[in-house]
Amino acid sequence: MQKSNIPHFGLYGESSWINDPEFFHIEDIESRSGDLGWKINPHRHAQLFQILILKSGEAKVQLDDQKQKLQGAWAIIVPAGVVHGFRFAPETDGRVLSIAEPLLEGAYEERAAKYIQPLLSQACYIDFNGHRNMFSELWPLIQQLESESTFIREGRGLMSEYLIKAILLLLHRQHTNGVIKDTNKTESSDAQQLKELIEKHFRDHWSSHQYADALSTSTSRLNRLCKMTFNQSVIDLAHDRLLLEAKRSLIYTVRSVEEISYDLGFKDPGYFSRFFKRLSGFPPGKFRALSDQPSI
Repeated sequence: MQKSNIPHFGLYGESSWINDPEFFHIEDIESRSGDLGWKINPHRHAQLFQILILKSGEAKVQLDDQKQKLQGAWAIIVPAGVVHGFRFAPETDGRVLSIAEPLLEGAYEERAAKYIQPLLSQACYIDFNGHRNMFSELWPLIQQLESESTFIREGRGLMSEYLIKAILLLLHRQHTNGVIKDTNKTESSDAQQLKELIEKHFRDHWSSHQYADALSTSTSRLNRLCKMTFNQSVIDLAHDRLLLEAKRSLIYTVRSVEEISYDLGFKDPGYFSRFFKRLSGFPPGKFRALSDQPSI
């Protein structure tokens, strides 16, 4: 695969960012990809959260450095910043829902937060094959949202916001497969804040103590929370985020290993190479060579 800077779009193929905190967009898969040979090359969005709903057909999906082949009914969750690409079989039926992150920020303070927040932070696949009853509840909401986006009607923005939250709640139900989990509200909020802090400071190589101070808690309590929620320590979580960004840079840019190491806050490229090999199993150069293969 030819390497270049990672394309950064508002919507795919549109280089300008749509500066509207209440922006959402829904379209069928064919209208965006049909004229492009049913292929969307790897790219990412700065402030857009996306959901792809596949009703039928087939899709080869790339999320960061992972690839998956999906058939039938699926939902694909793509948080902001995740590199993603698709190749659809012709006549694949589905919708792409793009949501400006600020539109969802109000949900953080609502009762829906514990259901919606987990979907916003990590890319995932949600299987609806064999669960057509659940999909039959989801699809009319998608169609109604599509209708709201087409016609100018009173209360359109508010109705769209309610429909988006309903869609996210249904996706959460299917993702957890009906298992109800009791989550302490304070701990859930702290876990989400930790993820947001790591996103802001992973290049600064913060220590566990710095993250704990920022959250006004102790290092031991934060590590317990992190283990319980993510099954990792604070530092392991931060290192995983560094590794992910390193992989993105190695796969999708032409920058040298040295340039990437400095961009990620490493003062010594040699240490970066050892760090990368310890976590990935390969030196950076070999990882890049192994990734240098045709895109999906």
